[in-house]
Amino acid sequence: MKIYLVNDTSDHPNWGCRATTRALRRMIVEREGEITHTLFLERMDQPERFVTSAAGRLFERAVWKAARQVPGGPRLARAAIFGRLDRLYGVGDSIPRTLAQFRRHARHVMEGRCCRPEREALEACDLVLINGEGSIYDRQRKGLMMLFLAYLAKEHFGKPCALVNHTADLSDPATFEIAAAVYPRLDDVTFREPVSAEHCQPILPDATSRIAPDAAFTYEPADREAWAALAGRPGYLSVWPDSADDFDPSLPYVCVGGSSIYFRPDRPSYDPVPAYRALCLRLRSEFGQVVLFAPDGPDVRLLRPLARSLGLPMVGLHTPTQQAVDLLGNAALCISGRFHPSILSLTGGTPIILTTANTHKTAGLLRLIGSEAQPFDALRLGEQLDDVLALARDLVAQGPALRRSLQRRARGLAEAAWRNVSSLEGSGRRVDPGSDLSGGEPGPDPIGRPEAEACR
Repeated sequence: MKIYLVNDTSDHPNWGCRATTRALRRMIVEREGEITHTLFLERMDQPERFVTSAAGRLFERAVWKAARQVPGGPRLARAAIFGRLDRLYGVGDSIPRTLAQFRRHARHVMEGRCCRPEREALEACDLVLINGEGSIYDRQRKGLMMLFLAYLAKEHFGKPCALVNHTADLSDPATFEIAAAVYPRLDDVTFREPVSAEHCQPILPDATSRIAPDAAFTYEPADREAWAALAGRPGYLSVWPDSADDFDPSLPYVCVGGSSIYFRPDRPSYDPVPAYRALCLRLRSEFGQVVLFAPDGPDVRLLRPLARSLGLPMVGLHTPTQQAVDLLGNAALCISGRFHPSILSLTGGTPIILTTANTHKTAGLLRLIGSEAQPFDALRLGEQLDDVLALARDLVAQGPALRRSLQRRARGLAEAAWRNVSSLEGSGRRVDPGSDLSGGEPGPDPIGRPEAEACR
């Protein structure tokens, strides 16, 4: 079966992007799928200039033809002419931003005016598999492009299409309207956590039965003793310009990462540095080793100066995925507002303390593992340090019993993650219809504060 994989995020340095796409690709191959066409995240993030007016397209071709005859002409034309033409004729993106634009933009694609590589892939494939991850929120271009390609696949190419491995935050009215039109058309939709599924029930009444955990759950960390001997060698986890040379993996350690809500123009402004400085100092005083990890660029901005000023080991952005799994999965505790690093921690039974993220995904992860807690508010972290430390003490004190419980849960979720590739022919692993992934296993809450105290 020829697969068109949409939103391959392995071209992004983010730990989670690389980890989950690699895992999903592995699952596709194991289910005898052949990935013949790939759409990478970088292209999905970049607008494709498109002249909507026929007169504008004719005039632009004439200008380019004349400009090429003059030395420096193309550069002059681009700088002095096209900005004004854009305002005169109306130039936009090839990807529609509202449902009302879908038919017109689809016509442009079918006429070969834009999205030519995507059209070729849709024509050639047997199945469109869209790796949603955390891309469908606000009115992000990458999320809109996924939904537009899904619409094209079903309405204009008649191809099977599945949207899997994803969080859906449809709080933006335009995105909700598009999703409401597209989701019911698809052959399969899976949500990687229950909060998204519940939010999408107005669109898909059976959404809570469509939960398939993130593909990153399928990783396994190395055995602690064997890994500690390997990772303890000088420089093993030091990826320039960061250093983890003072880290001793044979001793207990706490991992601390940032949050996807920090340093974003589309989220409230907040300076997390004072809170993180205080958090790291208190953790080091109580637990000994604190290891900072930076799974994305904003975390580097936050944590690298702290690592240098406090003398803490830091594991950097370009760390290989399996090394990140081993580090997080063998920690005594992991604290962050990062979705995928928290999953990688759980694969080894590492307890997690979560803060809020740029969407509800961290709240959804807590629900998935059976917790009734809510994440700490990342934008008020300094006010909650006493609560964070109290929870950290409690989780670490529970020791091996809690680790075994969390690792068992993670292994069950890894098995259920194969539901993401059930649209492939011959997919042998499926979620037991009796399994409840909407809120985790019943019983005592293994992670987090009581819900009543959440985000005070």
